[in-house]
Amino acid sequence: MAVPVALWVGVILYYSVNLPWYDDFDPFPDFLHKWITNDSLPERLKLLFQPNNEHRMVIGKLATLVYYWVTGHLNFTFLHIGAAVFTLGTLSVFWRAFKRSNLSAWYFLPVPFLLFQLQYHLIFLWAICGWQHQPVVFFVVLSMFLLSGKRFAGALLAGVCATYAMSSGIFVWPAGVVVLLLRSQYKQLAAWILVGAVAVGLYFYGMSAQGNESSFAFFAKYPHLSALGFFAFLGGLFDFFPEKSIVVRSALPVLMAFIAMIWVVIWLWRQLTPWFARTFGWFKNGTTDAQSDSTANLNAFLLGILSFLLVEALIIGLLRPRFGFFVMIVSNYKIYPALFLIVTYLSFVVSTQNQKLRKLALRGAALVGLAIWGISIYSYLPVISERRKYYTMNGYNQEHNGFGLGHVPYSEAARYVDNVMKYLVQNGVYTYPKEGNELGRQVNALTTAFPVERQVIITHRDKGIYVNDPEGTISPARSDGEYAFARNGQRLYFFKMEPHKYTGRNFFRQYDKGFDIEIPHSSLLPGTYDLGIVNVEGASLKGGVLGKVTIP
Repeated sequence: MAVPVALWVGVILYYSVNLPWYDDFDPFPDFLHKWITNDSLPERLKLLFQPNNEHRMVIGKLATLVYYWVTGHLNFTFLHIGAAVFTLGTLSVFWRAFKRSNLSAWYFLPVPFLLFQLQYHLIFLWAICGWQHQPVVFFVVLSMFLLSGKRFAGALLAGVCATYAMSSGIFVWPAGVVVLLLRSQYKQLAAWILVGAVAVGLYFYGMSAQGNESSFAFFAKYPHLSALGFFAFLGGLFDFFPEKSIVVRSALPVLMAFIAMIWVVIWLWRQLTPWFARTFGWFKNGTTDAQSDSTANLNAFLLGILSFLLVEALIIGLLRPRFGFFVMIVSNYKIYPALFLIVTYLSFVVSTQNQKLRKLALRGAALVGLAIWGISIYSYLPVISERRKYYTMNGYNQEHNGFGLGHVPYSEAARYVDNVMKYLVQNGVYTYPKEGNELGRQVNALTTAFPVERQVIITHRDKGIYVNDPEGTISPARSDGEYAFARNGQRLYFFKMEPHKYTGRNFFRQYDKGFDIEIPHSSLLPGTYDLGIVNVEGASLKGGVLGKVTIP
């Protein structure tokens, strides 16, 4: 069980880079800059609760402040690690809940393989997503654990924390309603609804609709996409072919989620019939045998998490298809289908009394979990490695050229971000990684021409310069990579070359031999530049100048 956890933690430590990316600027550098330059307590509290797009990231901002108060710095690797602790906490809560079943620990084996796979790398290696999804999952799971154990005050507090981690946290309240209603705890239910209404009301106070009203018009026109999106979202871990067309990618997630939902519906009915029998005298013949307190608590815990996930899937299926169906299985969301498979599996092994069937479920779930985990390593480790190199080179451009970390070069947004980052650097709050500057020093000293035996294709297009090296090879090492550069006496620009997409018969393979890049004219200031390529392999640097280019 420790193997997937250790590998997951190792991937974060090895591939994390201390750089913000795009949406990170609003809740972290910009927030901290405004906090430092504003002494008014009311204004600082307003900053803490200020929406970031459609989310209030109070938990993430508090973590940023705590690290700043302790160290005086802003560090994105800390943010990656800090957010990851919440997922480790989620595993811990699941383990404590599982122990209520008195089953052998072997039955817990599939859980870490499903939870600690690499498909949701955009959560654990992107600060804003890490501090949205991982805390909200932890606090929802913790709230349902406390609620199922009849620790009501703690469950309320965890529910409030979930709400102010991100917008998905508000679904903790309908999940809690289901648990309390089916356990006939009506006084607690009234208090839960009251606190939830206040928390959600304050959450949305002063927040704009973020264009979500157009989602209803899209749903009216394409209702089938929302229905398919519901299943694609829940079955997202079966997205084994991320570089294929969306139809190919989404087919297996939809199918597998639909199959899983057959058991989910049966299990939900078993949880509902005792309440109907007790409350209305209905379905008395359909009620299951009385459960022990520990089993009842575990079922209530799983029911709460499942209710949260079903509401989340319904809302995502309604609001997100207008952005493109790929959003249903985007990396940012894939912690939720992991939870769905975990809850589906645990609900089955806890509910069935047939030992042979239970052992068969363990073997099947372990096999599925191991397959998902193994495929995620094969398919996504190269993606993670290449993304880190992309961040690093763009960090150099941001530091020296005023753009790179997600905004259009020389735009108003890029200038604002550049000013914020320069303020933090000048005041010792933030320091750019050394890797980009070391490579920049080496490239500025490079005078050799690119080896003639390497056939590099350069094509001048209307909007950019296309460079294609058909011989480049991909490496999972975080410091190895291939980069194009443009330099003159005043500036050096880096552009990470992208590996060629694989188009053969192996559905699981993503990349082929070779790299290419189109360097936009708009990213270079007017002037004449040396255009070249460098390939970094460990401590060695190979490459050289391809020729001159002039940007009018």
